[in-house]
Formats: sequence, C-alpha cells, structure tokens
Amino acid sequence: MKRITALILASLLTQATLAKDAASENEGANPISHSGGQIAKGTDWETPFFIVDSGKRGPTVLIVGGMHGNEPAGSRAAEQIRHWPIVSGKLIIIPRANVLALKAKTRLTPGQPNEDANLNRNFPPATPDDLSAVKPRGKLAGDLWRFAARMKPDWVIDLHEGFEFNRSHTPPEGERKSVGSSVIYLASETMDPLVQKMVAAADATVADPAKYFSMLRRGPVSTGLTRACINVMGAESLILETTYNEQPMSIRTRQHRAMTNVLLNHIGVIDGDCSQQLAVPESNDKLQVALFDGVGTGPSSFKLMNLIDEAPDLSLFHIGPNAMKSEILKQFDVVVFPGGSGSKQGGAIGEQGRTSVREFIESGGGYVGVCAGAYLCSANYRWSLDLIDSRAFTGTVDIPEKGKKNLWYRGPETAVDIELTAKGEALFGSEGIPKNFIVRYANGPIITRHGSEALEDYQVLAWFRSENSLWEKQKGTMINTPAIISGRFGKGRVVSVSPHPELTPELHPIIIQAIRWGAQHLE
Repeated sequence: MKRITALILASLLTQATLAKDAASENEGANPISHSGGQIAKGTDWETPFFIVDSGKRGPTVLIVGGMHGNEPAGSRAAEQIRHWPIVSGKLIIIPRANVLALKAKTRLTPGQPNEDANLNRNFPPATPDDLSAVKPRGKLAGDLWRFAARMKPDWVIDLHEGFEFNRSHTPPEGERKSVGSSVIYLASETMDPLVQKMVAAADATVADPAKYFSMLRRGPVSTGLTRACINVMGAESLILETTYNEQPMSIRTRQHRAMTNVLLNHIGVIDGDCSQQLAVPESNDKLQVALFDGVGTGPSSFKLMNLIDEAPDLSLFHIGPNAMKSEILKQFDVVVFPGGSGSKQGGAIGEQGRTSVREFIESGGGYVGVCAGAYLCSANYRWSLDLIDSRAFTGTVDIPEKGKKNLWYRGPETAVDIELTAKGEALFGSEGIPKNFIVRYANGPIITRHGSEALEDYQVLAWFRSENSLWEKQKGTMINTPAIISGRFGKGRVVSVSPHPELTPELHPIIIQAIRWGAQHLE
C-alpha cells in the first residue's frame, strides 16, 4: 500500500532550492528528469516551481496558474498538467504564482499597495531591443519575471478565469465585458488555426452555445506577464480563460487541460491525449482524492474541498460525470461524494458511471459518501451504487391538510447527538474526536440493513443518540440508528456518513480519517 511521506517530503523541499529526480520512465529511453524549487524563497509569497525535462531537443514551455487568487481552476489545472508524460522539450510549471491571493481567494494580492495589488498588471511593456525597460512593479512580479527570464521559454501559457461567459456577457454601460471562456493571443497566420483547434477542444465540453469559447485576437494585456514574454523574449504567449460563474471546478480544469493538450501536441511536447490525466500515476507521497462536484452536489462540498486541501497527506482533484470512467478513476485512491441530492448525483453519472465507480471500489479503491453520498452508496434505490448493505428509511405518508410527504425529509438542518462505537473510537479517537459529540444533520439517510446476499454486513462506527423529525411516523425511527458505517466491497472499502462533520472544524478529522481508511492506509 501507499505510504504517506508528504510531511517528510515537504520538509526536504523547503530546505533545498532544487530537488532533482533523474529516474528514467522507460528502460533504455532518454531519461525524463523532474526538478523543482522555490521562487521568492524565504518571503511571504514563496511559491514552488516544477521542471520536467524530456532529455530531448524541443521547445521550452512555461505554464503559469494562480496569478489571481479568485481564479483557482488555473492553479489546479497547472498542478495536474505537470504530471503529463512529455516526449520532447521541457515543461516549466508555476501552479500557484500568487499564493497570498489564492489563500485569501481574492483577485488582488493582500497587503500590497493599490498600484501593485493586481499581479498581472505589474509587467511593463518593452521591446526586444530595450530589455532595461522591463522593470516589474512590486517584489512578487519582479521575482516571477526574473525566473521567467532565466528559463527563456519559447511558449508561455497563462491559465486564468473570467467571471462571465464572453460570448453571452452583456455588461451594463460603462462596465467591461468579461473575457471568460476565451483564448487571448496575438493573431497570426500560424496562431489562428492552432487556437481554432484549442477552442474546438474546449467547446467539446460545453452543451450551451452561449458558453462556447471565443478567440480574442488582440493579444494579452500590455502589462501582463505573457505580453512581457512576447515583447522581450519573442515567446509565443497565450492566456487561456475559463469562466467560474455557474460552472463546477471539474469542468473548468478540464477545459484548461483540453486546450493545453492541443497546444502541447501541436508543438511536439506530448504525443497523444493527456487531457484525462489528472493525478500522479503512482504516488508514494500523498493519497489522491477525487471529489465529485457535478449535478446534485450542495454547498457543503466547498467545506469538504477546503478540509481535504488542508490535509498535508492528501491531494484533491475535482471530477464530474465525465470522469466516471475506469481509466480516470484508477488514478485515484479514494472518491468522495458530498452532500446534496443522492438521486441527482446518481442520475448525473448515469448507469455506466455507476458501474465504473463500482468497478473502481471492487478493484481496491475507496469510497466516502457524506449525506447524499451516503444515500448514493446504499443498496435500495434504482440509482444506488449498491456498495454497502444499507437501506435508507424512505417512502411517503399522508398528512391531513398537507398531502403526501416524503419520509426522508425531517426538517431544516439541526444539531444531533452522536456516540462512537468501539470501532469508531479506534478510528477517530486518535485524532481527538470524543466518544460523544454534537454534529450538524441535514436529512442524511436513516439506515437499517438491506439484507443483500451479495454484500457483507457493515460495521457501525457511530450511532445517532437523538433525532430530528417532522411527522409522527418518523418519530423513534432515527434515534439509536447508525450514523456512520463502514464496509468492504470486493477489495475496496466504503464509509457512509449520514450527518455533516465537515461543517464543524473540530470534527474535520472524521472525514480525513474516513478517507485514509478508505484508501487502506489505516486498519
């Protein structure tokens, strides 16, 4: 099984400016070397860079993400792209160019003077014969520029996000049109057909024509990093913009990967389709965790995202219905389905997607379902994954003067009492979770055993010791029933969590430990 060495690795990387691994991916082939270090080492904006060198002649490509902190898809996509297998040239990737803004989730850099706060407006234009004119404003821009100048890229790809779809956005008078869902580049006879192919690849992920991508041929903004790379280095430079409004992270990172995949194939850096490679094929450093963010997911998924992101031994990847394929799921250790609607999530991934998830777990993967995700992994609905032998309390009841009411709905979110079992204490107690605690509850499944001969009996990790109810027929049906259960499915493991521990910071270790156990890192 994979061993978690992330904390040790992180310590080593911060002590060494350049860490190299020149191991060959294929016996007898040119070695692909992986190296990295820190930009602005020792400062508040210190950020890692990664270099992948094919060992073969080819273009040098600089990929930058996270220039603005409220545009996280570019940062995540860059992190995913850095694991692609290249066949020529060199990839240089800065996934988190502006760590301060990313942490604050703001466009502008916190704590900076107004004139320096927008990082991508701090690179003054210059011409190739006037290098001295390139004097970036602010220390962070200066550090990024000096690094880029030292790398001498032939191509620069800056991954951004707009707030609205460029094709359909009609701003009020006096406000600027959003550049979201577009490729921004300097038009030429060679660039136009390439960008057309990139846009076509991105449009293949879009169902609504109003959300199609645009080709903005005027070139990157004059004070941006990409324009400076054009003017000073003569690099071919593009800005790839997705749209963060009304679109889940999985779609946006997929669009970034799709466009970058076309470009890197065009210039020979990769050979084939890498757009569906998100995670490290085999990682000994961190557990690879996929979080579903498609139709049927609710607001609590953001809490899950943040707590997984903060765990030093976990790497988070957002996946949508398109990713419910064996070749994609096998990249991960655990898949997490959050709160929202279990039936909508099951419908979104479809029959084939449900089959792929089952095959992933059966072959040794892990599953953690919270609230809606706990409904989804149960065995009694037509859209169920049938991963664990649980049956959710369901049906309808006639209420005088109110009509038919669903029994699963027990009222607004509330707090309920939980008690861990001995097995629950063994799993969660080491992380400071007490035997008895209060947790938020929002109509998660109230379960009993389904009695399927094909499924093993589940283990109870926690009981509900109080209940929430609206109708007489619901009373007494929740108290002293399982709140958290675990089970095995084939070679894999399943954890079903009815309440919402992710909504209480002190209870976050329940989710993290469930993921670790699902990945078979814990017994």
